[in-house]
Formats: sequence, structure tokens, C-alpha cells
Amino acid sequence: MHTKEQIMNVLKRSYEDSRYILMGEQLMGGMDMPNDMFARYRKATGGKLPAVLGIDLACYGLDLQKVGEGSKKWNEMLDQITDFAEQGGIVTASSHFANPIPDPEARALCRGVFGGADKWDEMLTEGTELNKIIKDELILDGKFLKALGERGVTVLWRPLHEANGGWFWFCARSTKKMDWLDGEYLRRFWRYIYKLYTDEMKLDNLVWIYSPNVSANSSNGTRDVLYYYPGDEYCDMVGVDWYTSNKMELNNPGHSYDKIMSLGKIAVLAELGPRPPLREYELDSDKQAKLFSAVDLIDMIKDQIRRGCKIAYALTWHYGRSSICSLGRADEAMADPFCVDLEKLGTLYE
Repeated sequence: MHTKEQIMNVLKRSYEDSRYILMGEQLMGGMDMPNDMFARYRKATGGKLPAVLGIDLACYGLDLQKVGEGSKKWNEMLDQITDFAEQGGIVTASSHFANPIPDPEARALCRGVFGGADKWDEMLTEGTELNKIIKDELILDGKFLKALGERGVTVLWRPLHEANGGWFWFCARSTKKMDWLDGEYLRRFWRYIYKLYTDEMKLDNLVWIYSPNVSANSSNGTRDVLYYYPGDEYCDMVGVDWYTSNKMELNNPGHSYDKIMSLGKIAVLAELGPRPPLREYELDSDKQAKLFSAVDLIDMIKDQIRRGCKIAYALTWHYGRSSICSLGRADEAMADPFCVDLEKLGTLYE
């Protein structure tokens, strides 16, 4: 098991070295277990394992609220994540928090209409009904993260990911019919989580990552990537979530990734994957490879590094959607010396 300091040193070296990148993979939703994902990954990549394991604590991942604290499933999740960390793997976690005002028309608990400034003020006021709802979920997540810490597992914790967009209830707006929320509400929410975990729950195993969605600051899609940056004292690392349709969204000076790097912290591609027209979800991996393969994905990352982007790791979203494993030619991609898997990661600690 490696310490937080050792992990940060490895990430810093990877960030500064353009010759390689750590490769990660996210678990699927539906309480997908790490060992099941690892079996799929090995099959697709010729026996490799990712260097970075991505987990989600809510509806698009482990779904802790359904699993229940201390249950058999809860402990199995802890065991498998810990085993990965004991092999030298790096763990990162997000949480698609459930909407405190459930929307029956939403396709997932983390989506739907929430409200404007009045609802955010209520939620961030200690003791209100909305505050109790979100705090209960935050505490449950915190207990799971703390349990990992008690086993020696450092977690790269990524709350409020993509909150500069408009698709989760905790985004800068929860419906296109609403005005954009002032970024200060999102910053307040971040600081609320930070103080709850750091001051009240005494979690000391977290590395805090700020990861907005890649953005052109368009009026109808996303706000600028620094729209809700909480401040240097509340953030250890930075990154962007990048689902690309044309391979060029990062590729402008002063654009998303350049602004993220300007913060002077280790930066990552916190979520990565192609979307239409590069990705056609009904295609099998062999047919998909003719359109845009895992090799093309790695070449795209290399292009960004050649133009000056520094990237510590890239984490592809889960198997059924944008995973490196579902694009075809994953074995060729992961055989590239540029890609650091779990085995190669072990040598970097040395």
C-alpha cells in the first residue's frame, strides 16, 4: 500500500513527463464490482489492468444508498478496492449525488430540476429539510471514504464534477429553462463538503480534485471551466471531463485545458471518451474500431501532449459507453509504451 505522498509523487512525475500517461477505467453503474471490471479489462487488453480505478458512490456506480452501510456488499466493495490499492493501483472517486427534490421525469436520481438560488440557499443552510437530505448522503459517502482510509487507501476525491454544465441537479443550472446559477453557490457547496469531511469527519486520506466539463463557455451548454473553482486551499489537483465529438475541444490556446493548467496544480483527464459521431453505441468493438478505435484515442491524447498539454492520467468511462475496452484494438493501445498499466505503475513508485 502506498502513501498519499508516494501517490502524489508518481502523479507529479507523470504530469511532467510527456513520454507516458497513466491509464484508468471507471466502473459501470448498477453496483458493478471492481473484480468484474478487471476481468473485462484483461480480456480486452491482453491481460492488462488499469493503473487508475474510478468509482462512483451513487446511482452511476456503487450506489451506496441502496447497498447500505456495513452490508455484505459494502464490505465486498471495500475489500476489492483495497486489494487493488495494495497492488499499487490508484483510486479515484466521484458521486452523482441524488437530487434532494426527486424528479419523477428524470432518467436518473442525479438529474432532474432542482431550483434556483432560493433552493440552494435552503440546502446550504444547516438544519433545513433539504440540508438534512443532502447531508445524510454526504455522511454516508464520507463513511465509505473513511473506511477506505482506515485500510490505508488514498482516494482522489472528485466532488461536483461537471458542475459548470446543465445536466445534473447540482450543475450551474438543472434545466435549460432556468438562468445560470451564480458560481458562488457551487463554491459554497464544495466548501461545505470539504469542511464536513475534513473538520467534522476527520478524513485525511482524500486528494481533492476539481474537474469541470470541457467548455467553450457557450451560452446554452456550459460555463467556463473556472466558473466554480473553490480556491487553492480547497483543491489539490485539477482536471476536465472530456467527451469528444471532434477531437479538438481542448485544442485552442486559452481554452479549457490551458486554463486548468494555469492553476499550477497536477492536471488530469478525469473522464474521457468519444461520443457521436466518433462513437456509435450500437456497434460492436470490431465495427467501432473502423470508426474510432482505442488506438485513435491514445493518438488523440498524444496530440494534446504534443501541443503542450501536461496530463498525469486519463480515465475512460465505463465499458458500455466510452471505455477503451469497448472501442476495439484495446490490446494494441495498451501495448504502447506510452500507456502505463498497473504493472508498469509499480515501477514508477521505485
